[in-house]
Amino acid sequence: MSITIEGSVDYIRPQIGDIVTLICAGLSDSDTAVRRAACMALGCIADELDEEVARYHEKLMPMIFSMTSDSNPTIVKYATNALDCILESMGDASLAYLPQLMERLVALLESGPTEVKPIALSAIGSAAHSSGEAFAPYFNEVVARIKHAMALTGDDDTLALRGVATDTISTVAEAAGRDAFRPHLDECTQLAMQGMEIDSATLRESAFCYVGVMSRVFEGEFAKYLSYIAPQILQTLRMDESSAFGYDSGEDPEMEDDDDMPLGFNTAISDEKEVAADAVGQLFASTTTAFLPYVEEITAELIKLLDHFSDTARKAATVALFTF
Repeated sequence: MSITIEGSVDYIRPQIGDIVTLICAGLSDSDTAVRRAACMALGCIADELDEEVARYHEKLMPMIFSMTSDSNPTIVKYATNALDCILESMGDASLAYLPQLMERLVALLESGPTEVKPIALSAIGSAAHSSGEAFAPYFNEVVARIKHAMALTGDDDTLALRGVATDTISTVAEAAGRDAFRPHLDECTQLAMQGMEIDSATLRESAFCYVGVMSRVFEGEFAKYLSYIAPQILQTLRMDESSAFGYDSGEDPEMEDDDDMPLGFNTAISDEKEVAADAVGQLFASTTTAFLPYVEEITAELIKLLDHFSDTARKAATVALFTF
């Protein structure tokens, strides 16, 4: 069920009540494999039908909280992921769970399994988004922990956590508002920019997401960072993707026509270009005239991106150009 949900959302939607009942039975099963499978199914369904699943929060939340303390790290991982998905659509309903929720998520971020920490951090962002002003009592502690994670260096797992932290801090900033977050803006933006210098596509994508959201929050105040951000965007938009297909940029590729490309084919570079295009559209909309010195060069690269093999990259470029 967890595998087939993505391709059958419309069929599943009218049956969501029965499916939630089935999942609840699995979550309370004594067998570890059954609980793990139920957590996985819940996460997949909540990812596709978040609003529908969130309506059953009274049944699901106590069980998910219990699963986040399970002795099996895989179950904790899937349970935290399900929690993250459901929180995004709970709105005011999340307020009743907020104290217990934050206590558990901060504990997982502090001492949970390595693979759980990025998910717990993302769930904290979802909690901030859902709870709005009610998140204020947790704001200072959460921001301090996220800034610590934004400065981490090390192996791939550590950089993954840093990338999620960069994403999450912008979500927290949007939830808290510009006045509350302004004292942290310079430090967090500097950390995001430092992440761009690390050889990690994940960190660059996270940084582009960060600048897109932060420019929306701070509007013209964010213009002072454009002299660094715009060249980084141009660098990404100009990246050569020929190595992704196993040929040199001077050679003729075997797949010269877009029709020969695999359906839905993407590379790490195309994903980065898509996120950069999304960010540049938001940057222009937020900083307006301050962005004008960069419009000509970036427009030229976005026009080139309209012929990209990735449909999502083409879409991002189109939206950005219409924003211009």
